[in-house]
Amino acid sequence: MDMIPVATVADFKSTNHKVLKILGRLIAIVRLESDTFIALEAACKHQGANLFENYTNGTRLTCPRHNWVYDLVSGECKTNNSPPLRKYQLAIEDDKIFISLTPLEE
Repeated sequence: MDMIPVATVADFKSTNHKVLKILGRLIAIVRLESDTFIALEAACKHQGANLFENYTNGTRLTCPRHNWVYDLVSGECKTNNSPPLRKYQLAIEDDKIFISLTPLEE
């Protein structure tokens, strides 16, 4: 799977997430409380709003437009019948964070 460098571990010293636009899609890199990293779709499935606009921490993402709630780890929408947020493969090598260009298959 094609992987591209998107950040470094050092980028997360003062923040727990970073939202990037890659190939026209909003993708978030998140450092969880366990100091592990995940990469997932950052746009709400309803109207594409940035789910990380008001995010500070925790495992709950709330859409700033219509309050749809997603679980950060599973990607599952907790308030509506919606497909889950897609996840991306993530790897760390020599302090560099790489993610896949395409989402993981469910």
